[in-house]
Amino acid sequence: MGKLDGKVAVITGAARGIGRADAILFAKEGAAVFVSDIDAEPLKGVVNEIKSVGGKADACAGNITNPEDCQKIMDMAVEKFGKIDILVNNAGLTRDALIHKMTDAQWDLAVDISLKGTFNCIRAASKYMMKAEHNGRIINVASVAGLMGNVGQINYAAAKSGLIGLTKTVAREWGRFGITCNVVAYGFVDTRLTREKESQHEEVGGEQVGIPKKVRDLVLLQVKPMTPEDAAKPVMFLASEDAAFITGQVLNVSAGMYI
Repeated sequence: MGKLDGKVAVITGAARGIGRADAILFAKEGAAVFVSDIDAEPLKGVVNEIKSVGGKADACAGNITNPEDCQKIMDMAVEKFGKIDILVNNAGLTRDALIHKMTDAQWDLAVDISLKGTFNCIRAASKYMMKAEHNGRIINVASVAGLMGNVGQINYAAAKSGLIGLTKTVAREWGRFGITCNVVAYGFVDTRLTREKESQHEEVGGEQVGIPKKVRDLVLLQVKPMTPEDAAKPVMFLASEDAAFITGQVLNVSAGMYI
């Protein structure tokens, strides 16, 4: 018996990193998983990996800053698996710059994906989740940057801080349906967004991602990095019956980066 037997989960930003690890763990625990990301090709790999071990999975590529794409994702998930029990809003992006150097485009992209995109997905799922005794789970993915701020990340920190207010509001509005809504604030998770900028050539939206080696080394002097698989476990907890009466909370998962 898996902890999520019979459940259907929709996970955004699931082609790589934490979202991918969430999808694989959820499927292992018995959930049918519907994954989404802006990149279609790596999504196929996630679906194939889950199916290869007997799990249930399907995918739909889309841009969560577009409300129509979000509605399509939720509609297709229900068409495929019949319902939505769990929604994990994992998609996010960094566009780092100091305040006086940050462009409107950098601000808008980070805020639109992390904050507006999460709102778009929740609103799109509302017609399937706002039902008596639905007892669903919504988990939003934030960062300790949203709790403490971070140099060079005013856009990202503002968006992740905004997720906390969004989460608490959903918890209050949808508690009557038995739905919980919580947010996980991560510290340092080893993904393409946090690897050495100088040693990788990963681009998202035409801009290289990563952290300058000097900055990364300073962070790693203070904390132990998590793998995406480590990071998926708290999401699994909040999605399970073990967290049935936990809602509107910020779960700090940062190995001491923020205390």
